[in-house]
Amino acid sequence: MNVNLDTTLLDSLIVGRVDPHIYAFTTGTIPNYLKVGDTYRPVNVRLNEWRVHYKDLEPVYEHIAKVDNGNIFRDYAVHYFLEHDKNLKRLKEDVFADEYYSREFFEAATPNDVDEAIADICRSARENDGKYKLYSPDFLPMVYKFERETTPWALRPNQATAVNNFKEAVDNKHRSNLLMYAVMRFGKSFTAMSCAVEMNAQFVVVVSAKADVKIEWQKTVEKPANFKGYNFMDSASLVADSKAITNALSKKEKVVLFLTLQDLQGEEIKEKHKDVFNNDIDLLIVDETHYGARGEEYGRILRNSRLSKRQMSHEMEACETSDRFDEDIKGLNYKIQLHLSGTPYRILMNDEEFQKEDIIAFCQFTDIVKEQRQWDADHLAQDGVKEWDNPYYGFPQMIRFAFNPNESSRKVLEQLRQDGVTYAFSELFRPRSITKDRAGTYKAFVHVKEILDLLQIIDGSKQEANLLGFLNYDKIKAGQMCRHIVCVLPFRASCDAMAALIKNNKKRFVNLNKYEIINIAGVEDEYANTKEVIDKIKKCEEEGKKTISLTVNKMLTGSTVEQWDTMLYLKDTVSPQEYDQAIFRIQNQYIKTYTDGENEVKYNMKPQTLLVDFDPNRMFRLQELKSQFYNVNTEKNGNLKLEQRIREELEISPIITLNNNKIVEVTPANILDAVREYSKSRSVLDEAIDIPFDTTLLDDPILREEIEQMTEIDANKGLEFKPVEGGDEDDLDIPAPDEDIDNEGENKDDNKEKGDEQKEPIDQDELKSLEKKLSAYYSKVLFYAFLTKSKIISLEQVIDSIKQDEDNKRISRNLGLKVKILRLIQKKCNPFVLSKLDFKIQNINSLMQDADLQPLERAKVAIKKFTRISDSEVVTPEYIAKELVSYLPQDKIDGSTIFLDIASKQGEIAISLLEAYSNISKIKNNIYSIPTSHITYELTRKIYELLEMPIENVIEGYFSADFIVDNVGLKDKIKTINPTCIIGGPPFNTNDGGGRGDSASALYHKYVQVAKEYKPQYISMYMKAVWYSGGKGKGLKEFRQDMLDDERISIFSDYPDPKDCHIEGINLRGGVCSFLWDARHKGECDFISHINGKSYPSKRTLKTEGEDILIRYTKGLSILKKVKEKEDEFFEDYVSGRDPFGFGDGFKDYRTKETGAYTIPLYCVRKEIGYVKWSQVGKEYRPLSNKWKVLVAKASPGEDTLPHTIISAPVLSEPKSVCTNGLFVAKTVKSKAEAQNLIDYMHTSFFRFMMLLAKNGHNLTNRVYRYVPVLDLSKKWTDKMLFKRYCITKSEQDFIKSVIKDINDKG
Repeated sequence: MNVNLDTTLLDSLIVGRVDPHIYAFTTGTIPNYLKVGDTYRPVNVRLNEWRVHYKDLEPVYEHIAKVDNGNIFRDYAVHYFLEHDKNLKRLKEDVFADEYYSREFFEAATPNDVDEAIADICRSARENDGKYKLYSPDFLPMVYKFERETTPWALRPNQATAVNNFKEAVDNKHRSNLLMYAVMRFGKSFTAMSCAVEMNAQFVVVVSAKADVKIEWQKTVEKPANFKGYNFMDSASLVADSKAITNALSKKEKVVLFLTLQDLQGEEIKEKHKDVFNNDIDLLIVDETHYGARGEEYGRILRNSRLSKRQMSHEMEACETSDRFDEDIKGLNYKIQLHLSGTPYRILMNDEEFQKEDIIAFCQFTDIVKEQRQWDADHLAQDGVKEWDNPYYGFPQMIRFAFNPNESSRKVLEQLRQDGVTYAFSELFRPRSITKDRAGTYKAFVHVKEILDLLQIIDGSKQEANLLGFLNYDKIKAGQMCRHIVCVLPFRASCDAMAALIKNNKKRFVNLNKYEIINIAGVEDEYANTKEVIDKIKKCEEEGKKTISLTVNKMLTGSTVEQWDTMLYLKDTVSPQEYDQAIFRIQNQYIKTYTDGENEVKYNMKPQTLLVDFDPNRMFRLQELKSQFYNVNTEKNGNLKLEQRIREELEISPIITLNNNKIVEVTPANILDAVREYSKSRSVLDEAIDIPFDTTLLDDPILREEIEQMTEIDANKGLEFKPVEGGDEDDLDIPAPDEDIDNEGENKDDNKEKGDEQKEPIDQDELKSLEKKLSAYYSKVLFYAFLTKSKIISLEQVIDSIKQDEDNKRISRNLGLKVKILRLIQKKCNPFVLSKLDFKIQNINSLMQDADLQPLERAKVAIKKFTRISDSEVVTPEYIAKELVSYLPQDKIDGSTIFLDIASKQGEIAISLLEAYSNISKIKNNIYSIPTSHITYELTRKIYELLEMPIENVIEGYFSADFIVDNVGLKDKIKTINPTCIIGGPPFNTNDGGGRGDSASALYHKYVQVAKEYKPQYISMYMKAVWYSGGKGKGLKEFRQDMLDDERISIFSDYPDPKDCHIEGINLRGGVCSFLWDARHKGECDFISHINGKSYPSKRTLKTEGEDILIRYTKGLSILKKVKEKEDEFFEDYVSGRDPFGFGDGFKDYRTKETGAYTIPLYCVRKEIGYVKWSQVGKEYRPLSNKWKVLVAKASPGEDTLPHTIISAPVLSEPKSVCTNGLFVAKTVKSKAEAQNLIDYMHTSFFRFMMLLAKNGHNLTNRVYRYVPVLDLSKKWTDKMLFKRYCITKSEQDFIKSVIKDINDKG
């Protein structure tokens, strides 16, 4: 603990008809493992089935699976003994990846071990110690029953209100799809069962995604006197008696059936479920209905963590989520459906499913605390009333710590974010391997030093300012807090790495070394079920041991571990549901009862809990979101009382942070300021996508038509807005309030009862498209909030402001906003969604109204809001803008220098010029900008306003596209301006509708050519680099020659990977370049190669003697010279053209297996093999087919990040084989041996480096092989031999290795 910290504030807050058998076998394909299973048929039958997968199977053991009294046991019991008593490990899926996988193999197990297991099972049965599950002769698991109490449980006030609301909704409002939103400890299961009693439900079905909540439901049904007459059943009941439900109902007995979602899944109705589907369900209870959203959000995190599909699947195994609730309960015949959730944020954001009258309860933690306090106020003063009589007694207060991580971790996080890692915090805790590997690297973090440092500071064995060593804080120790910690990590292997890190460094710790580590979610699967975990923690508590549980998502929903009192949240999440469901795990009551034989005293073992989050901004944002969410439900103008709501929640659950080595309690203003600060760094696209999808808006035909006309919002493609055509009044389309919309906001023609008509279901792909289009429309509204000078805080004020100001009318017209559409959105939008939109409008608008920011700073904030406007309009990154300006000779720039930005998106060049030449007083008046579109006109104009630059210098009525056509008006303007310097990043291309961005025709070269016609002194531009050796576009070949011959280029920067100049999220295969053209310069240029963050400067011309392309790698020129001096035959003359066997695009007439006449191997991309008929191979292609040859993919794999493999793995193609048009024939050879030698040659880094010199895009045509020498293939070539042959120096070898990756490296 930091001894210099003043803890005064903290001090004030912290208080299985044959006998069943067990069998075992070994197999040579899975050496050193024993497979242990059970069977209820003859053992040899089961073993023969296994021989399909393991032909050399050797039986080594069999034994009857019965104990002395005739009860049976399953193989699970044997597995339990092997794992927990013998500490034997199960086979993991990736150890023998090519073999059939079964997790019933145990490493180093022997028949003697199985004998010991069975002996222990028999002993346990005799002693009745309950260690193993035993089954009675009818093969049913023994069922534990709860004893029914005699006195009914009383409904608490908020529960009684929910039951009354249920009755009102069902009886009087005839609603059938209801939601109970209530946080943990509300008693949702008890309240739901009370609703069942209220409606006299005879058959109740509970569906949950969590199997381990069954006991909780069983207890709820069987224990309270309230539910006498109800029989609890589960899936096992249906297996035991296929007519269990019908039989019970026929006897007038009531049934509550618990089923898991996983049990219901499948295309066909399972036999055991037929009785369920054949009976009418009175009440269907869907428990924790937020699961789908949670799985989706978690999947998003994993996708952004660069995981393979297999790795993602592995992680999701322990996620305990599902996206199929609606589909899996489809077909059940129910009268009323009641959803239960403690975190239904995304559900309630879309009132397609729930209307306000469908919500029977809306209860958050603050409501529970209020009732707890009110009860105390009303009752504790009465004689005989005890504290624990309060129904909420023992509900813990949560103290929240919002700390920044340690300094070394912060540096890593900063670097990760600079490298474009979205979820940097999860990346900090990334293990060296996501899945289990033989080397054990999954048990180590990538950033192990930083994490160990963090743990030591938390532990108190190290000190650091602005981080509290809370495990060593006296009051936490004295109050026996932090006894049972749960640590939430990003990946399953992170749990293994954390466990290993703590165990291996015990001597470094003063507190963490006293904790028992319980790895819940690691790749080892140490615990078979949640009960084992709960029992383990309970035992540790009884023995006075502290525990730290490691998980990702497992046991963070629905499971109750009453001892957990502290949570360390060490991963990213974009889901408020996931976050709240996790932190709620520590909010269970933990009460210990003492008795004297007659009376009881209930001791609160956990009055306070501790949440520690090392991402303060995340905590602040989610607090603001929760408060906003609550207010929208309870207040008409929820956002107006947001600060008051946050204050109430902070009073109940304070947030503590460290600021300048001082402990501080967070205020509502701190949270709102943090949210606004966070908003500064987010683009309008981010903000618009963040607004939930309200499908009810699609019900209005006018709105839907408008939305369908939008271009989908896409972070890679940007936004395209069509301005409103026509005159001012028609543009705005402002109806009188009583013309089209009645006073309640409904179209008069549409004023019918909702549900009278069956809506046409929308295809899911279409729905996703409409969601993106609606987000695009929201982005227009947010653009408006940014651009207007009016102060606005809501959509309503957006509408009012458009009418009041001519500038606002122009802005709305250029954005394509129509007031009628805005009115419809305002009237019909889900209040939760409208609140979210209003809040973002207010935030964005306030950023631009912030008088505390200097104009230049405000302009920079503005630029961050927009990254890409449309498919060809990429906002020039600050790095590039500054680079283009820095090329200009400072000593030649003065008050007479005139600048023209030919492609302004939002004045980014103007900002960089002002920063560089702030000492020149006239600079503001000398910067002119041609916008790329209507919207960029507005954006650029806004920046000019903020920077107090002449608005008339933003050229109105003309766009960048006019610069390269014969537009007389624009030409005259430019001639009048007479620019000294033409600068900017022109539109790269015009899309031709191809599938990839690089299928578009180039435009950028035309801007360079036209710029020269105006005879400026300087041209400073950046553009795509595919022109170096190819590219698509009229005049590109001539442009390349002009550039190579032009000696007036004084500076040239090359970026093979666009990320090196901070261009993210867009397809720029081949990289980019920037240059300065100086009319007075002649000769060599300063050529700078930027590779993996390093710069390699040189003096050279763009043209290499004898070459007609620009070779970007200067260090490769000397290598090329040596090769060309020695060789005169190159692969360019041997690599085939596209579609070497004439099968054409989309060829599908082949078989995946050799069958009948389909005997000719057809090699496809991604190593797939099909078979065609010889008759399908054209006669002109048969000579080629009949040769030995090597095939290679026509496209380069992956992105352009260096080092790169350049080619995919070559394919050996035997005589009488062919390939699809996705492959080229690299070369034909005489024999299989030569083919293999060619493949080995292609694997060398030298071969692929020589390709790299001519590669400048995705496609690997024969021209890319122009510098690869043809060698004698009767021998095997290696890099060592090749380097010697061409006298490649050590420095040159090192460079080759820096840009060429091992072709077998999958990383």
